[in-house]
Amino acid sequence: MSWRRASTALLVLWAAAFWLSEGLLQAVADLSLLAALALVVTRRASLPPMARLPVLLAVALGAWEAISPLLARVFGFPGLPSSGRWLHCNDTAAPAAAALLGTQVARWAAVEVTFAAGGFATLALSVLQHQLRWNFPVPKFLRLPVDRVHETFGGEDRFAAGGFFFHRLRLAHASIAALGPAAGAMFWPLDRRRRWVGGLLALACVACIVLSYARAALLTAGLLLLLAALRTARGWARWAALSAILVAVAAALASPGWRVRLGEAGENFFGGERALARHAGWDLVHQHPWLGVGFGNYQQAALARQSVTGITEQLSHDAHLIPLTVWAETGVVGLGLYLALHLSLALSLLRRSRDGHWMAAGALISWGGFQILGMAHFLPFHPSVALAFAFVWGVGLVHPAVSAYSVMTRRVFENDLAAQPSAAR
Repeated sequence: MSWRRASTALLVLWAAAFWLSEGLLQAVADLSLLAALALVVTRRASLPPMARLPVLLAVALGAWEAISPLLARVFGFPGLPSSGRWLHCNDTAAPAAAALLGTQVARWAAVEVTFAAGGFATLALSVLQHQLRWNFPVPKFLRLPVDRVHETFGGEDRFAAGGFFFHRLRLAHASIAALGPAAGAMFWPLDRRRRWVGGLLALACVACIVLSYARAALLTAGLLLLLAALRTARGWARWAALSAILVAVAAALASPGWRVRLGEAGENFFGGERALARHAGWDLVHQHPWLGVGFGNYQQAALARQSVTGITEQLSHDAHLIPLTVWAETGVVGLGLYLALHLSLALSLLRRSRDGHWMAAGALISWGGFQILGMAHFLPFHPSVALAFAFVWGVGLVHPAVSAYSVMTRRVFENDLAAQPSAAR
């Protein structure tokens, strides 16, 4: 099998696993990392210039996360993370794998169709989970948290959907990751069919978020669509995006469960559990500012300070704020690499989007969603969420398609150049 076929097959599997299974997603991402390494070693695969710095920083941050528990142990922290938690450093490097494999893909149609089909199938299952209490048998080896789709809010006789993950937050956060490419496909590309599919997928993402009762995700989706529509969309695409926002808001306000969720949002963010989690995170930073407690050691370090901070076991997994958790675990070096990675990623995607690459524009929208959600949730806690964003960002760095506006501008320039007398050239 050629590298082009193998790379396409892996990205198709990644696009399917994006919606289907956390375990499958981790397996595909790890296999993709190995394949990307083989590409570099055997074929000396190269990346577009704009993609090189984000890819190098993703690998550097993943490597620092891998060695940080050992360094923390050498300098006095008593514990080491579990092997499973430790290996999540691969999730950080995953955008590099997606980008390197993406450079080998000859035709993207199979990847795009799989991605869109997964989103529509997820919406169908989510509607069923929302309407009915899930009593269908699920194979035990899948280890799905079926009880998570039995949750209700505000006394409503409807249930929080979880998609194929059977977990409402994983569904909602993956939907934010997918909303960027969907919006990019709706607003910018040359192909009318792709615009329609992108618009429908964006609606599916918003609907999944509404059915999951995820407050931060709904507010993030509304803000992203509003900014994208006002900044770039024209004609029916702008009105479709604004209509999607209004429908989502109306559906939320009509639901007793959503009214309860939104009513508690401010108190929960500025006080209560999230404030306690942030306080515990700052305590760990104060105790271990330079090297941190080591990647994957956050919970045991937080519980060791329980008598001081009052943190509970449920809230001890992270600080509910991504940069603060990264600082507490990996120290100043890890925080610097994290900030450099996201700054370089944003700049690279912005430059590609200005050159007319609609997928880069969509990945930039997803990047914005990650930053907004990261103020309330530690998204890498769920590998499926981390790998969903990694897939979108990696593909956004190398996807070759350009927008209708870019093609039109190029043609006008070429026609003007051809019309000039040869002497004037």
